[in-house]
Amino acid sequence: MLINQAETAIPTENVSEQEILRVENEYWVTKANDLDKLKTMPEFQRVILDGYFKDKAINGVSLLATEHVRRAGVRGDVMEQLVAISHLEDYFATIDNLGKMPDEDEE
Repeated sequence: MLINQAETAIPTENVSEQEILRVENEYWVTKANDLDKLKTMPEFQRVILDGYFKDKAINGVSLLATEHVRRAGVRGDVMEQLVAISHLEDYFATIDNLGKMPDEDEE
């Protein structure tokens, strides 16, 4: 995993592997906490969770079956929009998975 050096503010030379892992874990935990906060916001729920992940995905899938889309040869464009939705969902899942890993003490 790559971490943003600007966010860590720790020089990479003479840093132990354990310290690098600590900073990386802190990075993902912060992202997971931020994502959790976003998910509680009604605006985020309407725009992203409902509007983008659900409504736009359902509309895109429905478009694939229309005669107009088939004849116009734009199914690939619709598929790319669906792939974009999938990428964002996967990014959120990555944040959840890496930001909520149990500590060694909890394992």
